[in-house]
Amino acid sequence: MKREKIDFCHLKELKYPWVVSKKEGTKHRIAEYNELFAKKFLFFIKSEKAGEYLEDLFAPSVFLEPGLTFFPFENRFYYIFNLFFKDDYGLHIFIEEGEWLKFPHWFYTERLASLGKLAGEISHEVKNPLSGIMLYATMLKEELQGNPTYKEWIDRIIALCTRCQTIVEGLLKFGKPEQGKKEWINFNEIAKKVYKLLEEYPIFEHIEVEWKLSENLPPFFANRTQIEQVFFNIFINAAEAMKGVGKITVETRLKNDNIIIKISDTGPGVNSEIMPFIFDPFFTTKEKDKGTGLGLSICYGIVKSHRGKIKVYNLKEKGACFEISFPLQTREALREDEG
Repeated sequence: MKREKIDFCHLKELKYPWVVSKKEGTKHRIAEYNELFAKKFLFFIKSEKAGEYLEDLFAPSVFLEPGLTFFPFENRFYYIFNLFFKDDYGLHIFIEEGEWLKFPHWFYTERLASLGKLAGEISHEVKNPLSGIMLYATMLKEELQGNPTYKEWIDRIIALCTRCQTIVEGLLKFGKPEQGKKEWINFNEIAKKVYKLLEEYPIFEHIEVEWKLSENLPPFFANRTQIEQVFFNIFINAAEAMKGVGKITVETRLKNDNIIIKISDTGPGVNSEIMPFIFDPFFTTKEKDKGTGLGLSICYGIVKSHRGKIKVYNLKEKGACFEISFPLQTREALREDEG
């Protein structure tokens, strides 16, 4: 098939499959592509008729909007960047899921967005008046030293203020980028640590948590900060789904050489129509400016990078359950630990 040559500067330097198209009506006619694109999609060069338009090869919705899209193709997942130029030309860059995980900054995008909101609200509501409360409490303690009852009350005030300081410091520390280092972790400890960090947030005020944690859960070799991020995102997602009222159940157990983690809620569950897309980047059912649509996608990427699996399903009684499974450590992980 004869293709027209498009002079896009530096396209040869792109080390991912790419294709240039020109919009014609509701379709995108293929104008040029690189060798990697032809190798990844071999059927593309077999039939000139089949390969005339991108919509003949992939789902039509993939190429409609500029920016990032995530889609499955022949049992693999791809991220695609759509960049549109004048004269209705567009550049489409395909990045396979395994390659995409090499871009670590995506692990932090949702973390920083969420923590920025959390830390800002807590700073406004708690941190600003905190120094004043501590000052007056200390002064009262000095004045009322002879009254043990008042001293006990003031000590409680100071203790609660100190707890508030710990919460704020924990949030700020939790939001710092990790260095990619792996270590032996305990899922039970991490789940409780993350929830303790979140339970002071207003949306968790009327939420009950039930722990069904296996005492014999083996340690797992992983990146602590990334695993914390998974629990953080799922807890937030559950609380928002229940609109701040309900119950979260966290269960861990060992089954068939796999560590199983289940986090369920008593919310309305996940609409069956959107369930296939719930882990897609930028997919969200929240109102505009209420979420980035990256949280669950990041969870998916982190779990996959640790050789695990994550899925979501609706419970018979009520609510949704996120189930994560990690295989027990391999010799490769043990060698990495020794290194």
